[in-house]
Amino acid sequence: MYKMQRLFMGILLGCFCLLAGTAAASAASPVTILGEPELRREQLVRYIEERNPNPKLSCSVEELVDYYYYEAAIEGVRPDVAVCQAIKETGCFAYGGDVSPAQNNFCGLGATGNKAPGYSFVSAQRGVRAHIQHLVGYAAGRLPHGTLVDPRFTILRDKYPQFYGQVQYWSGLNGKWAVPGTNYAEDILAIWNTIKEK
Repeated sequence: MYKMQRLFMGILLGCFCLLAGTAAASAASPVTILGEPELRREQLVRYIEERNPNPKLSCSVEELVDYYYYEAAIEGVRPDVAVCQAIKETGCFAYGGDVSPAQNNFCGLGATGNKAPGYSFVSAQRGVRAHIQHLVGYAAGRLPHGTLVDPRFTILRDKYPQFYGQVQYWSGLNGKWAVPGTNYAEDILAIWNTIKEK
C-alpha cells in the first residue's frame, strides 16, 4: 500500500511539474510583431479612456484604434500591441515630451530627444499607417503593401540593414526603436498584459 501511495504521489507531482513548466513556458513565450491580435478593440478603448479621459487626439479613441486594426490588417502587424506601443510613446495620449498631439505621430518617428519633435502627419490615420509601416520594416523586411508614408522606412532599410527584417519579436526592439531602450519592449508588453488580464 505504501509503495502504491508513493507511486501515485510521484505521478501527481510529475503531472504538476509538467503543467507548471508548460504554463511558465507559455507566459514567457515571446510576442511577435507580425500576426493576429489577441485583444479586442473595445478592451484597448476602455483602457485608454480609463487612464486618460481627455486624450489629445485629432480623432476619437475608437477611430484611432480602428485605424490601427485597419492598417495593421493590410500589413500583417499585430494591432493590439502596436496600440500599446503608442500608449507608451505618448503617455497614453497625454504627450508632454518632444512630440506634440498635432503631429499625429504616435510612435515617436524621428523624435530623437533634445527637443527634436520628429515627423508630422496630416491625419491620425496617416500617422498610424507610418507607425505600422515602420514595424513592417523591422519585422518583415519588405516594402509595405500600402503607399509608403513612413519617412524613416528607407533610412531603416538602407542605413540599418542589420535590423531591416531581422526583428521578429517586440523584445527585439530594445535598443533599436528607442535608444538605449533597455526595457522598452517590456514596458509595451506590460501594458498589453494588463489589458489582456482585465
